[in-house]
Amino acid sequence: MKFKWIACCVAGQLLGAGLALGQTSPTSATGPTRESALGAIPPKRVSYIGAKGQKVASAEKADHREELVYRDSIGGNLRVYYPSGNLRRVVPYLHFGRGVKYGVETSFYETGEVKSRCEYRVLPVGAYEQFYRDGKIRSRIYLAGDSTGKAVNSEGYLPDGTPATESTAVPEKMPTYRGGGSDAIVAAIQQGVRYPAAALRAQVQGRVFVNFMVDDAGFIRNSQIVTSPSPLLNATVLQSVASLGRLTPGEISGDTVDVFFTVPITFSIQ
Repeated sequence: MKFKWIACCVAGQLLGAGLALGQTSPTSATGPTRESALGAIPPKRVSYIGAKGQKVASAEKADHREELVYRDSIGGNLRVYYPSGNLRRVVPYLHFGRGVKYGVETSFYETGEVKSRCEYRVLPVGAYEQFYRDGKIRSRIYLAGDSTGKAVNSEGYLPDGTPATESTAVPEKMPTYRGGGSDAIVAAIQQGVRYPAAALRAQVQGRVFVNFMVDDAGFIRNSQIVTSPSPLLNATVLQSVASLGRLTPGEISGDTVDVFFTVPITFSIQ
């Protein structure tokens, strides 16, 4: 029995990942709080990330640190830092373990100005916005508002605030992987996929669509399965995306930016 898998890049689009800073769920004035209902609040968890995107044991070997700051026993804020120690990104989660976001994700220039912002209520809501350092809008990308997270329209602005004739939302430089562009990224994911034995036994075939973001530092974030013929295929695809490590990020006008990919991988038994 032969089998194959095929991958191709559907789109490389800028996107934010979003959530509201410090947002909490409503509580009853007379009933228990969400925190007490879910259990004790865990202490902050600190991870050190190496130059290639892998976790390392200590700050001395790290490119930067990331923190999970709990609001309750299951959710809170992911805080990502520059190597200098300045805050790079804040991503609030309703549930860390399940990857459920709720609120506005915000990224920052190293000097502290807001760089990008996008609201999530599990799925992205509204537009992903990027800003110049002086706070003026650089671009808006309007999202589909469904599980695909695809951009349906975009608009860009010049530094003086006038609309750009060609959208500055489109990266001048797309992310690269070991010197190659989108094709190299897709090929690397394809090479890392293994047809699960359980899926072969069950004769499961079809296309798995996976979304992920290459953030403005080149790290893979927000990987999720959009559609899949079977859960049996999902883990190998997500593991392959994670194994990419750190890429060279995309750029607009000399600034590194977030770029979002949707990649389909076809599993076929012949």
